[in-house]
Amino acid sequence: MKAKHLGALLFIGILWVPLPIWGQMTLGQYQDEAPVRTWNTLGLSTAASMGMGGTHFSSASDCSASLKNPALLNSLPSWTLTVNGSLTRAAFFKYAIMNTGVLSTSENIHLLLYSADFAGASFKYKRWAFSLSTSLLQAYNRPSIESSYTYKGQPYYTLNFKQEGTLKNIHFSISRKLHRRFSVGLGFNFVYGSMNKLSKQEWNRLNITITDRKSHNFRGFYFNGGLVWNLSSKVTLGAVIRTPYAQKSNSESLLRYHSPSGNTDIQTKANGENTYHQPLVLGGGLTYIFSDRLKATTEISYFKWSGYKIDYFGEELSRNFKDVAKINTGMEYFQPFSILQKSLWIPLRMGFVYDPQPMKDPSSYYIYLTLGTGVHWGKLSVDIGAMIGKERGSGDQLSAQKVALSLSYKH
Repeated sequence: MKAKHLGALLFIGILWVPLPIWGQMTLGQYQDEAPVRTWNTLGLSTAASMGMGGTHFSSASDCSASLKNPALLNSLPSWTLTVNGSLTRAAFFKYAIMNTGVLSTSENIHLLLYSADFAGASFKYKRWAFSLSTSLLQAYNRPSIESSYTYKGQPYYTLNFKQEGTLKNIHFSISRKLHRRFSVGLGFNFVYGSMNKLSKQEWNRLNITITDRKSHNFRGFYFNGGLVWNLSSKVTLGAVIRTPYAQKSNSESLLRYHSPSGNTDIQTKANGENTYHQPLVLGGGLTYIFSDRLKATTEISYFKWSGYKIDYFGEELSRNFKDVAKINTGMEYFQPFSILQKSLWIPLRMGFVYDPQPMKDPSSYYIYLTLGTGVHWGKLSVDIGAMIGKERGSGDQLSAQKVALSLSYKH
């Protein structure tokens, strides 16, 4: 073996070997499979729901409510159509090899994501109601990393890291009004998606490349159900459940050392079916209608994260999570308005979210303030909602913001 290749291997030993070891350190919120912003996701909040603190257990703003409580479909008009898009911005500190291994930063790194994340429709027939929708439930993206080292003014070493991924949902639900004050509903959810992660190191002058590539293709199925009880014309109760389920993944891993000048190409491949055991979710909500213009709603959801684990390429990974309870609350007021003798309704919404994350160490939580408004004109409505959150407990000063815009037709 040539001396320059011995030197290259020594350099690799210094820079490369610690990566998989230090990468197993406690990352906090952003494990590789962690969704952007929060672990606690149940369905999706369109703009109207987001403005009211993401509430959808006992009061429906559109057909996306069936992702949380399908029994609410009977409270909607005969026909509804809704599309939604959102913009998410989140802060990262510890993730992958950033601030857990050979790379460090003194500041948070921000990620900006845009998505058309919901399209759905609902239909009522006598005491029955149905809905069909597709949505983007989670994103697994991470801020890309590009790092380089120069020697005597020339590029010597570069490192690149990239991770992207999504989890999507096809949802069908059915609801039945059993009594004028009582409805039940059941949802069927097929989830699918992918996640791809790539780390690439290059020693330019030595003509050596080390690549670590992992890909996952997700699939899974779960039920969500709910009931709605109208205690009176002013008070409505709701209860929801999402069954625990196994999110399967056909996964591939490739670790490659390539040195054309040394006539060396070493590849280590692995294939497997990984499993991500998703938690049971239970929840309850209450809506109080003060008048035909003003209502308030609050809800609590329980995520049984203590049973969360991963079967990863033949190894069981425990995340050491705890069960958490998330609280959402919001208010909505409708203000009549007139333009060119056309009657409009302007909704004014606000809300609050307490969102504890499941990690035991460090223990952390998000506090969100939400706001929303829009224009409702006859059968058409345009809504905008926003949430602004700060994380506390980890010491990393993470933050998260999301803005959503939706268009609905109701008949």
